[in-house]
Amino acid sequence: MKKISSFKVFTTMVKRDLVIQLRDKWEFIFRVAMLPFVLILVYGYILPKIGVLDASFPSQMFPGMVGMSMLLTGIHGTAVPLTMDFNNSREIEDRLQAPVKTGVVALAKMTVGFIESFIGGLIVLPISLIFMADQINVTITLSNVLPLIGVLVLTAITSACLGLLVGTIVKPRQIAAMFPGFLMPVVFTGAIFFSWESLSNVPVFQWLVLINPLVHINEALRFFMTPQILSLDIWYSLLGIVVLTVLMLFFGSRRFVSMSKNK
Repeated sequence: MKKISSFKVFTTMVKRDLVIQLRDKWEFIFRVAMLPFVLILVYGYILPKIGVLDASFPSQMFPGMVGMSMLLTGIHGTAVPLTMDFNNSREIEDRLQAPVKTGVVALAKMTVGFIESFIGGLIVLPISLIFMADQINVTITLSNVLPLIGVLVLTAITSACLGLLVGTIVKPRQIAAMFPGFLMPVVFTGAIFFSWESLSNVPVFQWLVLINPLVHINEALRFFMTPQILSLDIWYSLLGIVVLTVLMLFFGSRRFVSMSKNK
């Protein structure tokens, strides 16, 4: 009997999940685009236009919108299918019977979230250009393109790792509560509407938000996209992303393996 390679099994799992998502592409686009659309329309267009916010605010907000969209999309793309597979459809049981290590199954789920994360970032761009194009002062040069791409890749990896952890914790009946109870605090403490340095007048909150991976992501994006805005030192931002990602991957993997053994 011909032995099937782990890579073949892995790619088959990823392709299947992507095909399923493709069938629901309009629901996916609506889900990913709605929150950025509302925030960009209100905070990036209307409030600066009527003078409530400074005209430079869209420039500060833009990197945060990219980071937020990538992180939330990757979390959702990994966590929701994972929790449904474990608890409702029981599809995970079939996957765990594949002739590969348990980690390959988890990696396949995370890869789908990784890919969706990049799509989420791309969806933000046309929305931003429609409403904020004449107000955004973004500087991207040849010297910082590769580092910026590296941060985007790290962001997608972080979103998938956090999605793995969340997907092994949240039950299907709790998904409705995940957005207001978990994702909204992540969004509004994630340095989208403010830079980390601007929190110096509230030092307790300034240090507390460092447990939020979105803060490090957005500060790193802000460093490369809008260097005129003071941001957290890039090396601290990168260190924060890496450390939090490793921790989320460690605990998420442990929970995934533990739950798999109980199936």
